Amino acid sequence: MIKPHQIQSILGSSIGNVLEWYDFGLFAMYSSLFSRLFFPSKDAHSALIMTFGILAIGFLCRPIGSVIFGYLGDKQGRAKTLRLSILMISIPTLLIGFLPTYAEIGILAPTLLTLIRIWQGISLGGEYSGNLIYLVESSPKPYRATITSFAATGANVGILLAASVSAIVNYLLNDHLFQTIGWRIPYILSGVLSLFIYFTRLKLQETKVFSELKKHHRLVKNPISFVFKHNIPYMLRIMGLTCMGSTFYYLCFVFMPTFLMQNLNYSMKKASSLMTFFIATMILFVPLAGRLCDQISRKKMLLFNATVITIFTIPAFNLLLDNYSLVVFLVLILLTIASSLEQATTSVAVVENYPPPARYAGLSIGYNISNAFFGGTAPLICEALIHKTHFLLAPAVYIVACSILTGLVVLFFVSDAP
Repeated sequence: MIKPHQIQSILGSSIGNVLEWYDFGLFAMYSSLFSRLFFPSKDAHSALIMTFGILAIGFLCRPIGSVIFGYLGDKQGRAKTLRLSILMISIPTLLIGFLPTYAEIGILAPTLLTLIRIWQGISLGGEYSGNLIYLVESSPKPYRATITSFAATGANVGILLAASVSAIVNYLLNDHLFQTIGWRIPYILSGVLSLFIYFTRLKLQETKVFSELKKHHRLVKNPISFVFKHNIPYMLRIMGLTCMGSTFYYLCFVFMPTFLMQNLNYSMKKASSLMTFFIATMILFVPLAGRLCDQISRKKMLLFNATVITIFTIPAFNLLLDNYSLVVFLVLILLTIASSLEQATTSVAVVENYPPPARYAGLSIGYNISNAFFGGTAPLICEALIHKTHFLLAPAVYIVACSILTGLVVLFFVSDAP
């Protein structure tokens, strides 16, 4: 059974993801608006591409942060590192709310936005992967996948909170006020959220796994050096395992609103409302998927997920193009279920497939490299593929390729143990 102190640690760790994904949700929802506010308005498509590019830059900087926080996590402990990371995340998120626009300071506006995204990316390098490690190492084995799934649940709560705060501000203000000062309010409110999360992190207890490593003098002298000398195969396995999930998630919940608006003539409000609804359903679906994962082997679940996404994604996109409201809704709910199954399974599998010494460093580096090159760039690549090929199913083909890669990694390199 799960003990009361474990519940407190689980909640304290998981809630940290709320801020990380709150910021991400805001940036994703405001991508179209930011392309007009922070770039010249002569070429709307190029401005949107550059905005997605800034989103990608933040992800590309995460591996730098994973080296820093990974080193600390394996030397100083999981709990201490998670407290530091939440402080480092909170400042740049708050600063976005005070940024001048292109109309006010010209080219300095996108430059400052890019620098802030770089800071955020470095700060986020050890946050989500660190949470996964903390939850797996703190959880009783029979409930490990269920408990670890709360990291993804915290992420979905963050995106839902961003959507809710944005919707309330949008409702209370007219379009002019929203586009001048209203969009800043959700970012400024992040300061209050940051303080709350930091104080919950103060109560985190160190994991048993790290304490045992320290007690028996098994902490490695230099985690980064150890990873690149001894753990390269494990790190590559993590990259392969996360390839499918990162691209699929960002396709469904970051690129999809833009796709619906540009190709199916959905309004921003309608597209955002749809995404908000499906993200809300994942708050229920992901823990249920985690419980299912505790009953079935990780390998079987991962292979099932990869097969479903590989077979279903292209027909799903094709059905979306018919633009029948009921069909669009059904397709999106099926994509949501597939993503929920993937999130719950991958979260626990990546940690279990990495040995404890230098786990924080190696897993964080592999996880963030994969998310940088596959996840953070997914909206940019999907938009560029459509623009270059004029083939609206091109993003689905890209996702299928990533799913096949993950399926092969699972088939040959993941054990069948539960």
